[in-house]
Parts: sequence; C-alpha cells; structure tokens
Amino acid sequence: MPRRFIPATIAFAIIVLVGLATLFVWRTYPWVFSGRYTLQIAVGPTNERYAKLIAAFKRELAHEHPRVRLKVVETENLGASAAALQRGDVDAAIVRGDDPAAAEGRAIFILRKFYVAVLTPTHTVIENMADLTGDRIGVLVKGAGGIDPMAKAVLDFYRLDEKHVVPVKVEALATALRDKHIKALVVVGPIGPGPIADAVEVFRKSTKKPPKFIDLTEAAAIAERYPVYEKAEISDGSIDASPPIPADDVTTVSTSIFLVARESISNYVAGELTRLLLATRSKVASALPEAGQLVAPSTDRDAILPAHPGTSAFLNGDQPDLLDESLNYVYLGTILTGVLGSLAAWMTALRNRNKLRDLQAHIERLPVLLSDARGAAVDKLNATEEELERLSEWFLERFVADDISPEVYSNASTRIAHIRALIERRRACLGPVPENATTSSAANAVQI
Repeated sequence: MPRRFIPATIAFAIIVLVGLATLFVWRTYPWVFSGRYTLQIAVGPTNERYAKLIAAFKRELAHEHPRVRLKVVETENLGASAAALQRGDVDAAIVRGDDPAAAEGRAIFILRKFYVAVLTPTHTVIENMADLTGDRIGVLVKGAGGIDPMAKAVLDFYRLDEKHVVPVKVEALATALRDKHIKALVVVGPIGPGPIADAVEVFRKSTKKPPKFIDLTEAAAIAERYPVYEKAEISDGSIDASPPIPADDVTTVSTSIFLVARESISNYVAGELTRLLLATRSKVASALPEAGQLVAPSTDRDAILPAHPGTSAFLNGDQPDLLDESLNYVYLGTILTGVLGSLAAWMTALRNRNKLRDLQAHIERLPVLLSDARGAAVDKLNATEEELERLSEWFLERFVADDISPEVYSNASTRIAHIRALIERRRACLGPVPENATTSSAANAVQI
C-alpha cells in the first residue's frame, strides 16, 4: 500500500467503526438520541379489550409526562401481533403465552389470564372428563377461527376422539343445546366479559339454569405435559354472584396474556414502562375493571416466558436510573475509543517503522554510490549519477512532506554533493570516453 494512503485508511477505518457503532445504538437504543422514546405496541382490533386497555393506559401515561410513549399498531388478532413482534416490525406486542412467537420477546406485564371451562347442562350426570368419552363435545369458536390451542391441548390430553368434537359459534350454541346436539361445551376465555360469560348466559337462557362446571382434576398433569399452561382455579361466584357461578371452585388450566417487548430495548425503558403501568393501573381500573387483573410477571429465571431484564430490575428494586444508563454508554464509548486509539497507534507505529526502514535503505545506498564514484569504470559513472539524482529527489520529497528531519536531509544532501563532486573530478582527470571504447579497456582506466 502506498504510504500516502495509510493516514487516509486509518481515518476511514475509524469513521466506519464509529458509524457502525452509532447505527447500532440508534437502531437498538433510539431513546439515547432523543428526549423521548416511542414504543410501538402491536394489539388486536380496536374493539378488543386489549386494545381498549392499552388505549386507556396511553391516555393515563400522557398525564405522567413520561419519557416513554406508546404508539398502538392495530393487528387482526393476537396471533398477528405476535408475528409482528417476531418479524421485528414493532417493539412490543400483546401475545398469548402459548404462542410460539411469544418466545421472541420478554415479559413486561401480565394483562389477564385465559382459562379453559368445560360446561354441561345442570341435569346431566357428567362429573369428570372421562364421562364424556364417546359423546359429542362442542368447542366454542369465534368467527372463521379454528379450535383454540388450549382447548385442543385439553381434548388431546383426555384422548377425546376428534370426530366427536364439534366447533360451535356462540350464535348457534342455543340451538345446539336445545337439540342436544352436544353433551358439553369447551370454552376458552378470561374471567369477566368474554366467551365464558357469554356461554354461561346462553346456557341459562336455553336450559333455564346455569351450567355445571367440570373440574379438570388432572390439571397439574396437563401443565406438566404442556409447560406453556399452568394449573389454575376459577373461583366460585367469579362469573356471576347471584346465584354464584360457578357454585364451587373449579380446577382447570390457564395461559396468560402478556405484554412482551423485544429483549434489545433498553433496560431503562422496560423498567420505566413497568413502573408506569403499575402507577396508572388503579386509575385505568376505574373505567375498565379488567385492568385490576394486571399483575407483574414472574422474575424467576426458569419461567417459561422470562421477564425483561429491565422489568426484573425494577421489580427487584435494582432499576438503573437514567444517569446509570448514560454512564454505561459512556463506559462503552470509552472502551470503543480506546480500541480505536490502540488500532490507530499500531497502524501509526507500523507506518513509522516502514518509513524508517525505507529511509535506512536509501541512506545505505550512499556509501555504495561513493564506492562506485571512486572505483567504477568510467562508462558506469552515468548510471551512478542517475541513481544519485533519484536519491536527491527522494530526499527532497520526504523533507518537503516533513517525513524526515532537517538534520537527516542536510546530511544526505552534503554526502550527495560530495559524491557528485567526486564524479566530476574523475571525469576531468580521465577526459571523455571514446564511443568505441570497450568494456575491458574502460575497466583498466586509471582510478582516483
């Protein structure tokens, strides 16, 4: 590589490294470059409870003047929200814990839980899932959607034949019960407004009595086989208080609806979002009672969906403040600067070593040329003089470029001038060389 390109190469390398580091920080921690950080959150359709919940939180957060702001990105359903998070289109999303895409993020908050409820008419003698073997079982579905994954896991666990499983929409449930088309109904939903409450109301109107809830006595075994689910209970009277529905506590399985964020978002941002959600939860619950179901995620390291490190730090009282976060970036910047400085110093030392080696090689030619000027054949003096001229130009260029010191240049110029004078004296003493002079006769010329 030409020596004049080395400084430019070093500068270009440093610029590229700094640019890449800046791009990484801007893409991963954009809040560093702004006074506020906008968090894009994928939610379901605006008529869904989750979207209303996030919208309510968004309004309350605006009054807190936080550095973290929320931008709602509407999707078709929870599955589409999880897919958007997996693709990296959003910073956070509301997802079900049993959605494989949920593993792409880290838990910030648990919004609510979904339970499996197995309902039968009160007059039936069915007491457990084994009693349903061979009977037609309805599964409540919504729109064009298929059977819920948690309902399917329960049916598969009890090895209930698929040909006896009948998808039923809520608007067709009354007819299915009246015509005894199904013996029981499996429905998945939250406690409160939702599919379970809707199904209970249809049972009450169609059979004139509330339904009977069937215990999943093997709930612990189901959760062990399907770790994304957990054993849970539907408390007596949680659906309706008069009369209490269900009449007793019901053992079942559940999954959580999480607000998850990409692990790459700043710990400070994740912790601040957790703090704000906790701080505004009571205000939101006054308008949306289901907000009271919001709970912080588990900080256990072996949780199926671990909490975001920033959320864990806040819940454990170790959340770094903005100064600590900034000092971390200063520290990382110092390390990067040190690495770049060391690289530049190494390249400079290499360049100086190459310069010194090159200078030494040119200086070492001067004694050789002096020897040639004294003893070489007369017909070789022209070649010696030409090389001497090139050396003189080289030393002048390096001196003008400030690559060699004035002392070195002065010393070289003096020696070059001495050799030139010596060549001129030899020529004056020997006279012109005949054109037809042979090499052998020139070799016998008188030497000074």
